[in-house]
Amino acid sequence: MSSCEKQPHISTLGGRITCPRCQASSKRTKQQCKSPAIKGKRVCAIHGGKSTGPKTDLGRQRSAAAKTIHGFETRTKREYRSEKFTELKGTKNLLFKKGFFE
Repeated sequence: MSSCEKQPHISTLGGRITCPRCQASSKRTKQQCKSPAIKGKRVCAIHGGKSTGPKTDLGRQRSAAAKTIHGFETRTKREYRSEKFTELKGTKNLLFKKGFFE
C-alpha cells in the first residue's frame, strides 16, 4: 500500500486486536493519524470522535445562531451573493431579449 492511501485498520496489543484506524490526516505532513478510531466513528478522540454535537433544542438554536464561518464567507454573505447573481442573471436575460447581445 502506498503512503498516500489511507489504511482502514490498525493492529494493537501486539497484533492481537484489529480496530479501525483514524481517518484524519495531518495538514503539514499529509500522513494519516496513527491512533485507533472510536467505536462507531471514523476518527479518534483527538480529531473529534468524542464530539456528539448539540443535544437540546436550545443548544441546536445556539449552534445555528452562532457566527460560524466556513472559508471566508458567512451564511449571510453567501445568501447576499446568491441574490445578486440571480438579479444579474435576470438582467442578462432581459438584455438578450431586447437584442443588446446575440
